[in-house]
Amino acid sequence: MHGQVENYVLGADRLPQALQQLFELGDHIIAPTRAPKDDIFFRQVRNPAAIELDFGNSLVSPVQHLRPGKEVYFEYSLKDDAPPQITPPPPPSPFIIFGIRPCDVAAIECLDRFFLQREPVDMLYQRRRQAATLIAMACAEPAAESCFCPCCEGGGPVSESGYDVQLTPVSDTYLVEIATAKGERIRQQWRELLQPATPEIIQLRDAQKDKAIHELFEVQANLAAAIRRVSAYKVNAETWEEIAQHCYSCGACSYLCPVCTCFDVNDLTYDDKTGGRVRQLDSCRLFAYPREAGGVRGFPTPQRARMYAFHKLAYDHFEQRGRYGCVGCGRCIITCLGHMGMPTVCELIRRGPPEETKTG
Repeated sequence: MHGQVENYVLGADRLPQALQQLFELGDHIIAPTRAPKDDIFFRQVRNPAAIELDFGNSLVSPVQHLRPGKEVYFEYSLKDDAPPQITPPPPPSPFIIFGIRPCDVAAIECLDRFFLQREPVDMLYQRRRQAATLIAMACAEPAAESCFCPCCEGGGPVSESGYDVQLTPVSDTYLVEIATAKGERIRQQWRELLQPATPEIIQLRDAQKDKAIHELFEVQANLAAAIRRVSAYKVNAETWEEIAQHCYSCGACSYLCPVCTCFDVNDLTYDDKTGGRVRQLDSCRLFAYPREAGGVRGFPTPQRARMYAFHKLAYDHFEQRGRYGCVGCGRCIITCLGHMGMPTVCELIRRGPPEETKTG
């Protein structure tokens, strides 16, 4: 955030016009779209009619447009009588992500800290981040039954930071918050559609947020208690073993988590003269992740489960990224074949194995 947030009101009946005006800026527009089987995907759209406004959240996070599953560092071409030609990827075109939920905004804040505020700065992520404008859509109610963002530190149905523009549905209007210079560019585009927000509309938004947190969201995870136990190394081997027994090592929880940052780097040969260096998302839950030279696998499944939990819940993670590694989006709950999403992991960590529970 940069400076004071400015508050405006946009009538709900004017939202289609506001969306149309976004296309006049010339940026690529990434927005929620509905697939043939009713799934929601954030994809580039070329007209407002393709944007789905009545949606919960997408299974695949729009964070993928900032941190793709596969991206190229450089490509090369060998020459017979000249030095190799090295070609970096082209710079990304400016783009707007419209409708991103607060949990994914929080995830991007984590990624910013990880990729941009440590040395060395990740240039691939930096270029995409600089090209992106985030227009968040706050939640008036849980986006899905699996949502548990209020359980997470700094989480909730309305973003407190990290966005350029945030729209919050309140009655038959939207409260529009402008937080950055990129957001001011959007405000200028919408200047004829916006009215200054009154204190009453802000109070209504705050009351709506409190109701959502305390009455509509189901408390699925007590992350604070789990964080204390993990950070203090008070979780014993039997608990990690119990968690690991449910893990199929498919990596789905990591691949769909908007906060996970593990990746692998590979050199590819296209033909005798050309190739490239690429990085791809990886997962610490996979059997091959800890593989060492000679094919030795370093960590059995319980240790990989422990490493995953530490990356999400340990205080060391907070020091590195400015917040804990879970934003409560609930995608791990939906995708885990062993029904071992983060709330269940936290429950087992808090409870401990049966013999530990008996001894207090």
